[in-house]
Amino acid sequence: MKNFSSGEHLFLHVDLDAFFASVEQIKNPKLKGKPVVVGGRSSKRGVAVAASYEAKRCGVTTGMPWMQAKQKCPNAIFLPADFSAYADYSRRVQNILEKMVPVVAQASIDEAYLDLIDCNHLYKTPRQAAEKIYGAIKKETGLNVSIGIASSQSVAKMASKLAKPCGMMEVPKGAEVFFLSPLPVETMPGIGPQIGNRLRRMGIFTLGQLAEMSPQILRASFGVYGPYLRAKARGEDTWKLEVTEVVKSLGKEKTLEKNTKDESLLEKELLVLTAEVGHGLRAQNLYARSVAVKVRYADFTSESASKQFADATCFDRILFEVARNLLKPLIEGKQFIRLIGISAQNLVTKTPQMDLFNSQTNERWERFYKSVDCVRQLTCCRKK
Repeated sequence: MKNFSSGEHLFLHVDLDAFFASVEQIKNPKLKGKPVVVGGRSSKRGVAVAASYEAKRCGVTTGMPWMQAKQKCPNAIFLPADFSAYADYSRRVQNILEKMVPVVAQASIDEAYLDLIDCNHLYKTPRQAAEKIYGAIKKETGLNVSIGIASSQSVAKMASKLAKPCGMMEVPKGAEVFFLSPLPVETMPGIGPQIGNRLRRMGIFTLGQLAEMSPQILRASFGVYGPYLRAKARGEDTWKLEVTEVVKSLGKEKTLEKNTKDESLLEKELLVLTAEVGHGLRAQNLYARSVAVKVRYADFTSESASKQFADATCFDRILFEVARNLLKPLIEGKQFIRLIGISAQNLVTKTPQMDLFNSQTNERWERFYKSVDCVRQLTCCRKK
C-alpha cells in the first residue's frame, strides 16, 4: 500500500492471536510450544473457551466440550480461565494502541480497530504503522498479533483473520471487490448463521454474489439492513458507519452441574448471572439497549433469544424480567439444558435520556444499585 495523505481514512484491525491461551503461556513460560486449552471451569462438563495454536492443530476448537478436546489432544494442558489476567493484558495492549494512534475503537477484549486518518506525520505508510504496532505489542507484552490493513473496517477485519497467526495482510484501496468476491458470505462481520442461511436459500454463497444483488431485493428480504450488507460486501463502508456498527456486549454463562429442565432452578441461575452482568455494566458506566439469553442443550446444540429495550438500562431487575421471559420458550418442550447464559448487548456509555415522569424513579434505583455494588465489593474483598 502506498503512502497515505492527510484526511484519508485507512484502518487497521488488530487481533490478538489465541489470546487467553497466549496469556497463560506468558504467565508460565514452561507452557510455550505446548498445547494449552483454557476453560471457564475445571470440570469434566466444561467447554474450551480458548486454545493455543498447538492445540488447534490437533483439532481443538472454541466451544468444544472438555472431554472431546481431551480426546482430540490427549497431551493438552487444561487450565481454568484467569479473566483478571486477560483483562490486565487487554488494558496493556489498549494503552499501547492509544499511544501510537489517536483514534482507537476497542471491539472486544482481544481486538481493536484503528483509524490512521491524519497519521501521515507519524508513519510513512499504513504498513509501517502496522509493523511498529506489531513490534510494540510483542516487545511490551510478549503477545502475538495479526493485523489487517484496508480502507474499511470490515475488510480490515477479514484481512487480519486470513493473516493469522502472527501475520499482516494489506488490501489496497480499489482492490476491495477483488479481495472480497470469492469469500463465503459468513466471512463478513455482521453475517451470522441465521442471515447466512437465508442468503444461501436465496442462492447467494459468496460476497461477490451478494455485492451484485439488487438493493431492492435485499431490502425486501432484510429491511434497511439489506442494502447495508451489500455495501459492506462491496467494501464501501465508512468510519462513521462502522463506529456505530462495532458490537459491544457483556455476558456471563454457566455450565450446570447436572442437565435440567427445572424452570425454577434455571431462573435462579439466570438471576445470579444477571446480577453479575448488571454489576459489570455499572462498573464501566455502560447501558444495554438489548438483552439476549442463550442455552445449550444436552446434545450441545444451542438456541438464543433477544429483545430490545425501549430505553437503555443497567438495572438488574429490568434485565432479569426480560431475560426470564426470553428463557421460557427455550425450556418448554425442549431438551434438557446443560448451559445457560445472558448477554447485555448494543451497549452505550452515556446515560440514556429519561422521560420527566420516570427520572426520579430511576435515580432511586441508581442509588439502590450503587449500594448493592458497594456491598458486593466489600464482600469480595473480605473473601480475598
